[in-house]
Amino acid sequence: MKKVGKFNAAVALGSLTAAVALIAGAPAASAQTAPGSDTSSVAGQAAPGGGSFPGSFLVPGTNTSLKIGGIAKWDAIYDMSAGLSPQASQVVIPFAIPLDGTAGHQVHGSLLNDVRQSNINFDARTPTSYGELDVFALMDFFGQQTTQNVNLNGVDSWTQRVVYFYGTLGPLMAGQTPSLWFDGDALAESVDPTPAIGINNGLSNRHTTIRYTFAAGGGFSIAGAIEQPNPEGFAGTAQSGAPGTWQSLGLSGGWVRVPDFIARARLDQAWGHVAATFLIRDQKVLATGVRFSKTTYGGELTGHLNTFGKDTLRWAGMVGTGLGSYLSDMSSAAGVQVNTLGTTAAPLTPTAVAAPLAYGIYAGYTHWWTTELRSTLMAGMSHNSLDSGVITTAAEQNALDKRHIGATGNIIWSPVPQVDLGLEYSWIQRETWSSTATVQNKGALQRLETMAVFKF
Repeated sequence: MKKVGKFNAAVALGSLTAAVALIAGAPAASAQTAPGSDTSSVAGQAAPGGGSFPGSFLVPGTNTSLKIGGIAKWDAIYDMSAGLSPQASQVVIPFAIPLDGTAGHQVHGSLLNDVRQSNINFDARTPTSYGELDVFALMDFFGQQTTQNVNLNGVDSWTQRVVYFYGTLGPLMAGQTPSLWFDGDALAESVDPTPAIGINNGLSNRHTTIRYTFAAGGGFSIAGAIEQPNPEGFAGTAQSGAPGTWQSLGLSGGWVRVPDFIARARLDQAWGHVAATFLIRDQKVLATGVRFSKTTYGGELTGHLNTFGKDTLRWAGMVGTGLGSYLSDMSSAAGVQVNTLGTTAAPLTPTAVAAPLAYGIYAGYTHWWTTELRSTLMAGMSHNSLDSGVITTAAEQNALDKRHIGATGNIIWSPVPQVDLGLEYSWIQRETWSSTATVQNKGALQRLETMAVFKF
């Protein structure tokens, strides 16, 4: 059985370069849907000469139906507390929140507004003897930026980039798409796509993958995926010379050998859905002067429950070792801990390696006041353990995140199905494992964000 979904996803690349994609119509094998984002009926029924699905047209001389869609999104972000850096402020990145006592904590009241979350997408579907062949591509404007791009004589100039590009044929899907670990049906609707804590919230869900989904009937399905790996973690001394996160592909001469393996069992019923997902990562680091490996594991339970009318309760919980970016708000800080990687000029293989436990819990509730107006409340917590035999000093522990706690509330009005107008408040606290003589181990973000989304 094929399921056509719509996504609200946000992705952050490598370090803190943010990337946001709000999908307005993405077909995929076992695709995950996000609340309030399904606009498949907006385009209406196919007109004469139209294609096989709403909003599409038949490409002349072929049996391929093509739909061109997307969104124009304006959003304004005001950080009432200590704000994130300009490079990180376009989405919520908890591990970048300034700690009390740092220079960044002294800056309050930053304002940013842009259209980088806007996107355009292409959806082509062709009938074949093996079932429907789908190809989907989405591009947004979160490509790598330079100072000149960001503001040139007062004019913003954003770089485009490919976010998703994949194909499906029956139960088989391959390409760049959200990870199988990501369950969009368990993630409540938000103005900023990344404020949720304790869940894979889209901040790091975009993977190159090949996936197979078996629909067993009765709403039960099983899926397996092989995904692009990138071993990651935290070093007491990273190659920058200071404590910090690392990724294998970011090390000098770094490469990877073994993919990540993910399996999911899912049950869909009229009352909602529940899914159990399992992960194994052979985090083998192979780089210039650096060789080590650690096998890590994770498990996740997610779901949603239809309550009253259109209201929904959504929830998630995960636990594992070396989860890294699969626990989005912690990212690489929740990966493999090592005592040192040397420096770029003189890399070293660490003498102490550990993969402590990390976990996250999340819940969100959406209430519909009218057919056009709804509100969401969500909250979550994530915890990252410490191996004090690996990360030993106060300075190192001050840089390693221990706990994130967050809460978000919003109101979104859709005067017509093609338009969303929203206002949202988020509070997120970051806590690290230790204070130093000058820097405390806590910092908090208070963010007010508004949006206007126009879909086509």
